Amino acid sequence: MLAGLLAGVWIGSRCERAAGRRMRREGPRPERVMKMLRRELSLTSEQMPQVRAILDAKRPKFQAVRKQEQAAMAALRAEIDKDIEPLLDEGQKKKQIELRARWEKRAAESSPPVAK
Repeated sequence: MLAGLLAGVWIGSRCERAAGRRMRREGPRPERVMKMLRRELSLTSEQMPQVRAILDAKRPKFQAVRKQEQAAMAALRAEIDKDIEPLLDEGQKKKQIELRARWEKRAAESSPPVAK
């Protein structure tokens, strides 16, 4: 029973982390936004398709802004690494390179699929 409980907690945490990465990468899903807006704003049945059309139309722009943000953050991280490097000894430099590679691998694994 304990093993089942631990497995459930582990699986739940993995799913939650994956959902968080997807949210940071893609932004909120239109279905979830629609559900929240319907609940919070008491949208009518006539308003629902109109609001959904607006969300769908703006989604590519939202994702483009997010992509620009990610590129700017990557450039800033590179600048920080460059500024920190002269302060480190050889062992620390090696460890910093390994750390950055691990972070980049993790980011690549959670990045969105390439659109064709």
